[in-house]
Amino acid sequence: MPSISSQSDNAREERILVAALQVFARYGFRKASMDDIARSADISRQGLYLRFASKDALFRAAARHELDTALGEVSRCLDEEGVGLERRVVGALDAWLGRYVGSMLAPEIGSLLQNPAMRLGDVLNPAIGSFDDRLAAAIAAAMSENDVKRLGMTPEEIAAALRTVAQGARYQSNALAESREEFVGRLTAAVHLLFAGLGNAAKATR
Repeated sequence: MPSISSQSDNAREERILVAALQVFARYGFRKASMDDIARSADISRQGLYLRFASKDALFRAAARHELDTALGEVSRCLDEEGVGLERRVVGALDAWLGRYVGSMLAPEIGSLLQNPAMRLGDVLNPAIGSFDDRLAAAIAAAMSENDVKRLGMTPEEIAAALRTVAQGARYQSNALAESREEFVGRLTAAVHLLFAGLGNAAKATR
């Protein structure tokens, strides 16, 4: 069992990483300073540099933490007992793409993580692949071979289509300044429509 000291240290580092991502999103990578982040995280500048040698290292750690946190919530949603596939998929898509919908930082965080200039491909691409794999596995568990033949799509193809639709819903929600609840409503309608061909499989609890 982790010691109280290590738990406290982990909580402090998580607070730094969350604060850092928000500062980077608010000011952009170039304008955000280690001083800004230290103030936001309530830590000294020296203490921040003891943990992260550079702004680039901190940015990458903050991005990785955000993606890992989202993936953890995705798994929790997909593994939820006694819940139909549609609801689990909506929860997973919301966990992956809806975390900042409705907040002032939503467009900035999305742009920051996906900006090629940030060189996050080695962090972002495996995370996207992991999300697609987890979503496809949940869909495959609810589909029979007949479902696959009837639909003409594999679970992997359905998962990729769902992520694309959810990304479009998030873009619309950000553009319209919608709340997260409105985003989830848009997602729910889209998932229901895409799963219509699955029939009873989409309502299976496992």
